[in-house]
Amino acid sequence: MVSDPSLDDAQGQFIADAREIVERLYHDLEQLRTARSQGPRRRELAARIFRRVHTLKGSAGSLGLKSVSQIAHDFEDVLDGVRLGRIEITDSVLDAFEDAADAVARALQSAPGQTTEASETGEPAAAKVIKRLSVLAAASKQQGTIAGSLRSALPPELARSLSEYDLQHTREAVREGAKLFIVSAAFAIETFDQKFRELSKLLGQSGEIISTVPGESATADEINFRLLYASELVSNDVLRQAETLGRIELNALEIDSSAAGAKASPGTLPLPAGAPNEGDPESTSLRVDMKQIDELISNVGELFRHTTSALRSLGTANKPAVDAAGAHLRNWFIELEERLIKLRLVPAGEILERAAARAGRIAARQMGKQVEFEIAGGEVGIDKSLADAIADPLFHLVRNAVTHGIELPEERVAAGKSPMGKVRLAAFNEGSRIHITVSDDGRGIDWDRIAAAAAQHGIANSGSGLSPDQCLRLIFRPGFSTAPAVSELSGRGIGLDVVDRAMEPAGGEVRVATEPGAGTTFAMIMPATLALVQCLLVQSGGQLYAIESAGVSETRSDVDWRGESLPVIHLRALLGQTARPETPASVVVWRAPINGAAPGLGPRHAGQEGNHRYALVVDSIKGQQETLVRSLGRHAARWSGVCGAAELFDGNVALVLDIGELIKAQTEV
Repeated sequence: MVSDPSLDDAQGQFIADAREIVERLYHDLEQLRTARSQGPRRRELAARIFRRVHTLKGSAGSLGLKSVSQIAHDFEDVLDGVRLGRIEITDSVLDAFEDAADAVARALQSAPGQTTEASETGEPAAAKVIKRLSVLAAASKQQGTIAGSLRSALPPELARSLSEYDLQHTREAVREGAKLFIVSAAFAIETFDQKFRELSKLLGQSGEIISTVPGESATADEINFRLLYASELVSNDVLRQAETLGRIELNALEIDSSAAGAKASPGTLPLPAGAPNEGDPESTSLRVDMKQIDELISNVGELFRHTTSALRSLGTANKPAVDAAGAHLRNWFIELEERLIKLRLVPAGEILERAAARAGRIAARQMGKQVEFEIAGGEVGIDKSLADAIADPLFHLVRNAVTHGIELPEERVAAGKSPMGKVRLAAFNEGSRIHITVSDDGRGIDWDRIAAAAAQHGIANSGSGLSPDQCLRLIFRPGFSTAPAVSELSGRGIGLDVVDRAMEPAGGEVRVATEPGAGTTFAMIMPATLALVQCLLVQSGGQLYAIESAGVSETRSDVDWRGESLPVIHLRALLGQTARPETPASVVVWRAPINGAAPGLGPRHAGQEGNHRYALVVDSIKGQQETLVRSLGRHAARWSGVCGAAELFDGNVALVLDIGELIKAQTEV
């Protein structure tokens, strides 16, 4: 059967859009978990989540994505019950919502027509979620329309216009202690839309507009509205501001609280300190093709080179002025490049928080474990393409930390630990490299268990002869697992090889550190796709190279550093060049980074601190520049010790050297 290209394109676009909707859905659900006792905020979030799910359902159904459409359909039914007050937002309901969002995300990862991942009972994971949602929705529908006298207590012309959703909104507001008002507003026809928006914004600061209906009368010059408004208090200041917008009248309604029903919902609580009360994030975003940003960055660099070339052609008649203009232009172009690069970046916190919420919390709930998640370095910017590439491996590492690392509460107590386990997700920059780490305080990696599994898999005749480093390499082997039984979260032959494979196209690597009984840290270390990095330019063997200044303590003409004689390393030797000629040389005092995984250490030592200094002998030092460094991507693995390419001011390109990796490669030979 020949596929329809236009349908394939539409499905591809929908899947891209749907993934963004799901990410926002996770964010909204996380806020709803903390704001469910805050009446107005709870209703706002529930309505927003409903809109998102409704959008997913309609688009998926029209494009034949049955799994997404079915999950969204039942999800929408449950949300409808929440909006009608038939379903209380409990932990169990929120867990079901998160499972539904996770099921949609999983369905979007599969091509249309592919089967979904099966559970341990053989039942598709999506089917389990659908069944759970259906039970909740059915219980909601059995309640029927909520009985009560509220509609009859309202003015008849207003009551007739209210939907069941409006009535439930009104009930909840009254139960929470709000008073009801009728706001009559008349605006000049030329400006009514602007004035109405301003009035809505003003009233929304201290209350909620439940419903808006046309006014009783209108003239040729005016448009009238009537608003059902709920607020604990309407201040004189608000009234004065409202009266500047048009003819505004406010009348209080005398409503007995019994008309809203006997059941009282939790009172309105203040927002926690620092809690965002934000609107839809997509309202201020704009999708731009990454290729266009790349072209802009390249064009900026080319424009800078042409401009400086034109300045030099002016001659030396006014050299100081030309030099000053060149320096000013250089700073301006660097600033512009930096701003363009930032357009490609997303905060690391977004992907770290999604991993904690999507992979971590769901896994902990299903495993019956108590886990606290900590996020660090959320402000670090990660290139969008890189963030997309590491999303799946990051989720896998978090699930791995919960399922294999963190013990059950009773095990932790028996081991003298708190019953609450801890998983820490962190991000930080180190020059042109991005570090993403996942650490847990669990049981650590069991060497004997890995060795036994290796023997069982036939990988080794006897596991007893395997070293810890060899055991750690095994866990990245495709299909390797120590899980004794298949479950939704482990034992399917989908192991840490997915993390290892994801690093190859990004030109990165995975490192592991573990301590039995104390925990494990996995670190994904990748070159940034694009970065402005301060580099020291050096010459060796007639070639120009760049060394990230973050690793340079100072430059000098001898190998003594503050009274200490440093180990001497020749750059020519590291690069396999011919021996250095008998000419004066320069020395770079290079140090291993102290805030991350030391480049010269083995894969088992991720996260260890290093403070090793070397006297790196180079042919000459050419100066420092803030340069645009581009990643070599999947080709980076071919050249160990080269972490990128730097575009210099004169248009030339210099390879950026990773001195730690070069030293490591030499010592392993």
